[in-house]
Amino acid sequence: MNLLISNDNKLNYYDENLDQTENKITVLSRQLKTYLNYRESTILAICRESENSLDILKNHSIQKWETELNILYLEYCIFLEKYIGPKENLKMNVLMLAKKALSFPNSPEARSFKKFLKNKIRLWELLHILSALEIHTRPQLLKRVIQILTKLCNDESKLNANVPDFFQQLKLNYQQLEREYDQLLLTKGKVQIKSKNTNKKVMVRE
Repeated sequence: MNLLISNDNKLNYYDENLDQTENKITVLSRQLKTYLNYRESTILAICRESENSLDILKNHSIQKWETELNILYLEYCIFLEKYIGPKENLKMNVLMLAKKALSFPNSPEARSFKKFLKNKIRLWELLHILSALEIHTRPQLLKRVIQILTKLCNDESKLNANVPDFFQQLKLNYQQLEREYDQLLLTKGKVQIKSKNTNKKVMVRE
């Protein structure tokens, strides 16, 4: 993993050769695919009948990735709270920490910072893996994942020197997806209640 700080104090970090055009396109394409997968999962979660049974093997696979996601995301948040501080100073504080890590590569802060960067990359990978699974069978997890993606996109829009606007727009898309999901769930709940009440009235008449 490379970490660059340009002369104009812009922070940029990425995997090896990520600055190559074809690799940028691959990464951004994966991000779009992840978003579209979760949009599809949201629709499936709403349309899915609650009484449907879960596939045990598929659910176990989701749970395995969910466990790793929770661990890494917790470490990610703890690092930001401990070393970075207020969100409004995210970019500047990360920049200062990056400079310190470069000056003292063997310090505890440097090691924590490198682990933070690796965790961030792994988080994106896990979120993409989960998007390809039947996560619509786990509505609460689906919503939590969307919330995590919103935060990561927000952080990336401040830290990514290459395509900050892309991640800013992606964040807005995930925020809209969460609102749509909540609204659709609310609508579905009202329809189910209305259907139950109608069935009760029919039974009484009979």
